[in-house]
Amino acid sequence: MTADQKLFDNFLYEATKEYYFLYGTTPNFSVKDIKFSADKTFTATIVMKVEGLVSYDKDKNRFVIARKRFENNEKLADLLLPKYFESQIEENIFIASFLKSEKNSLVTERTVELVLPEGSKLEEISPAFVSKTQPSSWYVDFGGGNTYKAELKKTEKGFILKETMVINGGAPKNLMDEKSSVNVLQSLRDYTAFEIAFSNEKMKPDALTETVEHKVKSDFSGNWAFSASQSGQKTLTFTTSTTPSVQVTATARIDTSLTMQVSLLIDHGWVKTGMFSWSWRLKRFEASVSPTITIKPLLDINVTGTLERTLSADLFTYRPSPIYFSISFVPVWLQFEFTVNAEVYVKFSAGVSFNVSTNYSHYASLKFTYDGSTWNYSASRNASYSGPSFSKPTAKAGVTEKLSLPFTLSAYIYSVAGPFMRLSPWLKAETTVSTSNRLDAKLTGGLTLSGGVQMAGWLKAFCDNLPSVEYNIWTWETTLYQTSFTY
Repeated sequence: MTADQKLFDNFLYEATKEYYFLYGTTPNFSVKDIKFSADKTFTATIVMKVEGLVSYDKDKNRFVIARKRFENNEKLADLLLPKYFESQIEENIFIASFLKSEKNSLVTERTVELVLPEGSKLEEISPAFVSKTQPSSWYVDFGGGNTYKAELKKTEKGFILKETMVINGGAPKNLMDEKSSVNVLQSLRDYTAFEIAFSNEKMKPDALTETVEHKVKSDFSGNWAFSASQSGQKTLTFTTSTTPSVQVTATARIDTSLTMQVSLLIDHGWVKTGMFSWSWRLKRFEASVSPTITIKPLLDINVTGTLERTLSADLFTYRPSPIYFSISFVPVWLQFEFTVNAEVYVKFSAGVSFNVSTNYSHYASLKFTYDGSTWNYSASRNASYSGPSFSKPTAKAGVTEKLSLPFTLSAYIYSVAGPFMRLSPWLKAETTVSTSNRLDAKLTGGLTLSGGVQMAGWLKAFCDNLPSVEYNIWTWETTLYQTSFTY
């Protein structure tokens, strides 16, 4: 992260966003302010500079540090509180995806200690929302064992706030129900919302710094987009024999070039139920994958005798370095994977050798959407073959050979959940003895295309609790080349 400016900028945005929701001002730090250490656990220590943390209450002649002080500005609260809720929900969606199921849990313990400036006298700790009684402890129950718990203790110099957050891969049933979600969000709204008032004769109100706004106040799309590319050449040789006099050698080669764009969108549905009160539902989840593939499949066949056989094997799997980003303080990675297999069907009436090849290009843009009640998809696609080649067989014989190259392209969060596409282009060569001296040849090509989304954790629960959805999208074939050979 410290070596990647784009990755650091994303982390800076997400980390400071959470502090802005809590304290109403945006801290700042640079790469130099982050220190990493690793023993039995991994620790990141960040030194932040914060302006506008302390405000002055002129009516009561005292200084104030507040968490979630939204109610002083109802218009601002209506804007920022749903964004705060969205940030917490999305953070837990990604954590739950990593955990996969309710059998796995992540327990996060966080301690915040505030030490007031020297010479300060703590006067009062009061709730930041009128609906909350004297703050000392808080509890948020999302359902399914997913909970937040916090306790506040006064000290001689300030306070200590201890939090325990338990998130698992199971369904947050209380949040999923629109009626009970109101109570969940009220608890989350009030969670650790308080203000501390103190006096200090050495501090001057006019020397206090101003608050710094965060970009989240005007920019919160909830959309992420990523890309990856790969190119190369792979060759696989199949050799099989049935008797010492019957042997087939099939060499399948593929020149590949792949570029893939992926985006994820979580759209939240809000209904305002009162002052500082909302209900929630997942309005829309959308995952899209848009690959552009160029391949040149080549099949070289050499057979002795009469044979009918299907040969198959894995060609290769390509997994580039993961793409990292942050949701609040949660590190997230997106893993692309590109798997190609090969399947060759051969049927020969006599010993013969020849090869076939072509150029193949394919573009597809697949979008899978859950609209809060049902799944659907949209697709645009285009495929073409060009430059077909069919060498003259070494003997006049009836032949059928087919090369299939099943692709699986996936972009999974934590290698667990996300969109995928299955594409199987194929190339088929056929020869037929027409007359005593003529052999007719035909080369055809085509494909099948399907795709969908693999689900896990909270996202699976929000989207009909389906482990995955997949659609058969397109089947296509065309004649590439026809000719006759004379012997």
